[in-house]
Amino acid sequence: MGRIFFYILVIFILALIVYFLREKLGNKTKPFFSFLLVCFIALAVFFEFKNSQQSRLINDIIVAFDQNKNISCKDINVSKAYFNYEFGTQSFISKDNNESLKSLIIDIKDCRLNNE
Repeated sequence: MGRIFFYILVIFILALIVYFLREKLGNKTKPFFSFLLVCFIALAVFFEFKNSQQSRLINDIIVAFDQNKNISCKDINVSKAYFNYEFGTQSFISKDNNESLKSLIIDIKDCRLNNE
């Protein structure tokens, strides 16, 4: 919700700049500010779409991990038996019960769901 408010605020500020400087800017720069406004809106929509898509993928990985399903991360199968998930760092940290993976930390962005 805060990001949407920020985007609306920036659009409002750009519109105010164009409105107050409309006589000084002249007819040649008005299309430039209109183009800038449209580009900003397009970039904001693209950023929000990508961010929500990434968030949904991370959420799906966490749900699969909580359901004891295997997850592939950097060619390693991550499961609850050998890893814990840390919400603060959004990473999987290996448990001490596996000597070959001891002290291994894997970022959730390097993970993908296994297709079963």
